[in-house]
Amino acid sequence: QRTMTIPKLEHAKTGRSTCRGCGEGIAVGELRVGIEAFVAGRVADTWQHPKCALEHCFLEVAPANRGKCKATDEPFAKGDVRLALCSKDHKTFYGLRGLGDALRPILDAVDDFGGVSEIKGFTDLDDETRAQVFTALGVDDDANAGAKKRSKRSNQTTSVSVAEVTLAKTTNKAGGKTELTLARTTRGARAAVGTPAAKATPKAPVAESPPGDGLTEFEREREAHIARNKLRMQALHIGTLAAEIETAATKTGPIQRGIGAKRKAAPKAEPGPLRRSGRVRNEAPDPNLAGGIDLERRDGTVLLANGTSTGGWNGEIERGLSRPEGPVLLASINGDESADEAFINFLRDHLGAPLKESGDFKTGTFLTAGAFNKSFDSVSKTNAKKGELAFPPTSAAGVSKSKLTLMNESVAKVVPRGVTHLDMAPYDPGGPVLVGAGDKDGNIGLWRVDNDGDGAAKEDGDGSEDGVLYFKPHGSYVCHLKWGRGGLAGKLITAAYDGAVRALDIEQKSFVELFATEDEDEFSACDVSIDGRTIHLTDNRGNYQVVDARSGKIASPAVQLHQKKINTIHLEPGAERTIATSCGDQTVCVWDVRKTGQGAKPLSLLQHSKSCQAAYFSPDGKGSLLTTCYDDLLRVWRPKGGSIDEDPKSALRIRHNNQTGRWVLPFRAVWTPGADGVVVGSMKREVEVFDAATGSLAAKLSDAERMTAIASRMAVHPTRNIIAAGTASGRIHIYR
Repeated sequence: QRTMTIPKLEHAKTGRSTCRGCGEGIAVGELRVGIEAFVAGRVADTWQHPKCALEHCFLEVAPANRGKCKATDEPFAKGDVRLALCSKDHKTFYGLRGLGDALRPILDAVDDFGGVSEIKGFTDLDDETRAQVFTALGVDDDANAGAKKRSKRSNQTTSVSVAEVTLAKTTNKAGGKTELTLARTTRGARAAVGTPAAKATPKAPVAESPPGDGLTEFEREREAHIARNKLRMQALHIGTLAAEIETAATKTGPIQRGIGAKRKAAPKAEPGPLRRSGRVRNEAPDPNLAGGIDLERRDGTVLLANGTSTGGWNGEIERGLSRPEGPVLLASINGDESADEAFINFLRDHLGAPLKESGDFKTGTFLTAGAFNKSFDSVSKTNAKKGELAFPPTSAAGVSKSKLTLMNESVAKVVPRGVTHLDMAPYDPGGPVLVGAGDKDGNIGLWRVDNDGDGAAKEDGDGSEDGVLYFKPHGSYVCHLKWGRGGLAGKLITAAYDGAVRALDIEQKSFVELFATEDEDEFSACDVSIDGRTIHLTDNRGNYQVVDARSGKIASPAVQLHQKKINTIHLEPGAERTIATSCGDQTVCVWDVRKTGQGAKPLSLLQHSKSCQAAYFSPDGKGSLLTTCYDDLLRVWRPKGGSIDEDPKSALRIRHNNQTGRWVLPFRAVWTPGADGVVVGSMKREVEVFDAATGSLAAKLSDAERMTAIASRMAVHPTRNIIAAGTASGRIHIYR
């Protein structure tokens, strides 16, 4: 919204202002001209006598295509005539359309100024330009341009000045009320700056104030000044603009759906007995403690002045378990029993079919994105063309064409802390969207995005109004979360720094424990084979181990693959013979899962210049690898001769700002299920989709009002054009 600036003409409210033209003071009540200028580091009104303002202003021809008219915001073209109002070195320019509004009231207010021809630069203009100036001012020639001398007004623009507004005071005889009305002498209030005047209407008679109105001349001038300002504000639509600003100022912050929504407050606990000191209770002090403390040891013991000690941990402190033990029941933290039961019924209906199919999954079968989606052909209501899938994997091209947007109901706070991992259930191509998310504190949130029908409890305050329930199956940072496929279909697999791997089993209504370390291992990454029999785990010290999910025991002992924390581990979906690990040691390595014993060497070592945050194989099973690095590059590495080409120049490089800083989780770019696109968050609070073949930007998704934080973790629906973005506030945004 542009700001229009027109000189002010008013009576001085005090005698403190000084004319910037002549340097003399401006007396109280004396007319003065206010021009906005940059003074003392800010824009402020500067004041001059009207005559001084006329003496210092000048007309000129614009020397170049630079600047804009302060009244109309129209740019100047080279050769345009313009007026410059000066406040010392500061100049404010007005074009022909704004010249009348800026200069005419000042000319009207000065009796002893010769007219337009006295303005500097006027005589330098050609005859045609002078005529344009006269027309802009609403006069025929210079003879009637002085104050109190003009009777004609411009048919191009109209204005209101102090001299043209009078106040009439009339009495309503019927009601006995006194009303103030405006009467105009020669011209009406303009509708907008620089717009043509409306058709002239008969002049209203000037109502003079009765002698007994009780107002002084100054008060009448003040009322006229207020009336003029009101008319000017109406012409500039100030009321409408103020309402828009007020509306913008009252906008709420992030959408309060999900676990952040207002719930019924828990009843306050009864306060215990007040603690009172022995002095207040009139008890004698303990002589053993009267001497005070002599020394406080690191183990918590306190040595008193009398030589005795007290407190301490008495050996090892009992800190309790850092993680839940055994199965964790599906009892949500934010909902009550009715909400939990309704959600369990929904999960049983949604996950029941894939759970039954998982028992028939054959060991040795591998699922690429295309092979997985082929299983949906039997439930398709339409016949696909020969050689095509009824539900093809989601592609970057499809996402780009769909023009995905955010809705209020597609944003919810799913977990209390920052989202570390999220995934969408892939089992029903046309059914409700089910999202799972993990956070920094070990919480797992489940969100039924389309929260309607029989799967949602509707009681007030039960926590299910937004379709979000969250649980606490882990004790710390969730390092892995993924809906299972194949032999794990219908289950949500999770792992965390607390050294436990769990699976959401709806038949047992709990998060069952697949494996829990007996050592102090902090698992940093996890992946599970498609048949659900083998769990691949890495930790914060660079170690790698394999666990048998059926027995819950270690299948191969830990071996150190890197010297630092391994951020991600991923099985190649085509044959699951190789794994990719990304590490803070600036490398991404590809390993043969059959040769990961002591002294193992990588099949491919992909050197980066900074810490690598993620490495994922393409879901089409062709062996391409997508990496995310702190060197502000996303790379797509292609296979060569059965392994990844290690030559950095061979990788497709996508320039992307990955400097998330301290408070935002690092970006981790993911593939689209069609393997033709790369999806990643942005420091501009956007979701970006790149073409995996060329590196060009295919789509950019954003909504400044609904996504108010940086989304660092992404998930793409396997069959529908839906992208889920998780932020550090625990909110998930569903673009569809």
